[in-house]
Order: sequence, then structure tokens, then C-alpha cells
Amino acid sequence: MAIDLASAIADIADRQAIAANLANHSRGIDRCDANLIKSVYHPGATVSYGMFNGPAEEFADVIAGLIAARPITLHRHCNRSIRLDGDRALSESYVIAYLERTNENPPLQTMVGGRYLDRHEKRGGVWKLTHRLYVLDWNTNRAPTGTASPSYDGPPFIRGTRGSDDPGIRLLTAWKQDMNKGDSTVQVSDDLAEKAAVVLAKQDIHELIMAQARATDRGDEALLRSVWHPGATIDAGVFAGPADEFCGMIIGATADLQGMSHSVANEWIDVEGDIAVAESYVIAFTRVPGKDGFTDDLTGGRYVDRFERIGGVWKFTRRVFVMDWMTSHPSTDQTGQGMYETLTTRGGKYPDDPIYAFWGP
Repeated sequence: MAIDLASAIADIADRQAIAANLANHSRGIDRCDANLIKSVYHPGATVSYGMFNGPAEEFADVIAGLIAARPITLHRHCNRSIRLDGDRALSESYVIAYLERTNENPPLQTMVGGRYLDRHEKRGGVWKLTHRLYVLDWNTNRAPTGTASPSYDGPPFIRGTRGSDDPGIRLLTAWKQDMNKGDSTVQVSDDLAEKAAVVLAKQDIHELIMAQARATDRGDEALLRSVWHPGATIDAGVFAGPADEFCGMIIGATADLQGMSHSVANEWIDVEGDIAVAESYVIAFTRVPGKDGFTDDLTGGRYVDRFERIGGVWKFTRRVFVMDWMTSHPSTDQTGQGMYETLTTRGGKYPDDPIYAFWGP
């Protein structure tokens, strides 16, 4: 298969640079490092978080100050989709934020699910953010357990902290001192084009996995149907059969849920010619109505997928969902209250969810 090797490598390099910049944003917040947060934005960049709307330069100081009042936070960043257009790009990514609110009354252990809708530009060869819109999708707020409990006496893990004293920061700083000391000569092998084709195939498959999650969460039936080859099948536990039938069923069955989000990570993809297999981990949040009110369900499992390239186009031919664990609790949703009151951009269904205005036609 003929490919433009230079363009293919440039495309992947741009995507990796944007991904690394996004990762630094989460690292900056979790370590309360305002300078690191500022470094991911171009001059003049802005943010729309709801709790703060304005210059990114000011936001970095504000958020670092707010987070510093928390014992610990962790922002799990995944489901990344990037649309490149020359030196500009748009991206959607899911985030699950963990917060310990033990200084509040009552103390709470919180998880917040949302999305970042980001605009990026490459200036002087460097990709950085020019605008971020935060979308709130779901939240849980429960009595402290585990590490948030004052009586925690669990295993002696290395524990995360703030700032430069964090053990991860100290290790990375020390290890980086040993980098760039070897031979910088790069030998280009004869099979580089073949390897680039595999890399591009994996990127296409990644986008399919992301599109399937987005389509399900947004109730976007047209997008959901577009990821399957004719004759594809799925076994999702609640349904086993043709993917074409599954699309209509799942859109209808989830239409009335108050919240749903499929956070996908740990992607492993193996490509051989025109066939590929993959396994990815998923944490699915659903707010389910019942006779006694809503429950918040978290389901952890794996997607085991098969793909084929037909007519030059990769799509699903088979998906099996494997469930590994599940928790179910009465809903503790606080949307519109307390710390969530100012987070006014909320997730929704097609075509009203903010992603559709953001992506454009």
C-alpha cells in the first residue's frame, strides 16, 4: 500500500505533541504547578470552565490555589479524539477527576466525569492550547473511605503529594538527567514504510473506538452505525446479535438515562495486514432510574474487538464486552449545587451536546 511517509509521520508527530501537552495540563493541576499549567497555553489563550471564564494565564493561578486546598486530586485523561487542520486542531477528551473534600462539612470523597473541548495551534513549531471549554457530565459525592478516611491504615504505597516533593516528580527529574547521552544517530530501516502503515492503521482503529464511545454517550445513532462493517456482530451482555440491530436498541434503551459516560483506556491493538484485534479497558458510568430514585452505577470491563480493512476503510466486524466489576449506590449527584453550581456547560444528547457545535459541520 503506497503512503506518503513524510506526511504520515508528521500527522502522528502532531497528534503525539498535542497529547503530551494535554497530559501536562492534568499534571500541572494535580501537582498545583501554576507555571506548568501556563506552559500548555499560547499567549492570549482563554478558558471557559464556568467557575472561571477568561484568560488562561489567570486561570492557572486560580485553579492551582483552589486545588492546593484539597489533600489530593487526580485527573484521569482519556478518550482523546483530535481533528487536525494544518497548524490548527480541535480535540475532545474525557476526564475523570478524583477529589478529597475532607475539609468540608460533611467531608466527601468525590469523582467528577466531564470532557474537555479544546482548540490548539502550532506556532513556531510548538502545539499549545488557545481555548478550553469544560463540559460537566456526571458526579458522585460519598462519605470518605480508603485513603480519604482519617483512620486509613492500608498498604504502605508510595503516596502522591503536591509540588516538587511529589515522588513522581522527583523520580522523573532524576531520570531525565540520564537522557540524551547516547548516540543521536538514527538509522532508517528498509521496512519503515510498512511500520508507518501499521501506526496509521492503529490510529484509525483508535478513532473508531473513540467514536463508538462518543456515539453511545451522546445517543448519536448515525455515528454509531457508521463504525461497523455490514454483517458485524456484537455481544454486549444485554444484547447479542447483529450490530445493525444493536445500534437502534442501545440508543432507545439509554435515551432516558440522566447521565452516561464510557471512559476508555489501556488500548492494545495488533494489526496484521487487513485484519486487527484489540482489547481496551472501560469504566462506564450510568445514572439509572428506579422506584426509589436514581442509582449511580460504575461498571469496569473490557472491549475485545475485531476489525477489518475493506475497500481501504477500517471498521468493526466483532465486539465482545467482558465485565470485570461493578458498583451500585444511591445517586449522590450534586449538579447545580455547591462546587458544581458554576459548572454550567453540561453534557447532553445529540444534537444538543456542546460537541456538535464545537466540531462544526
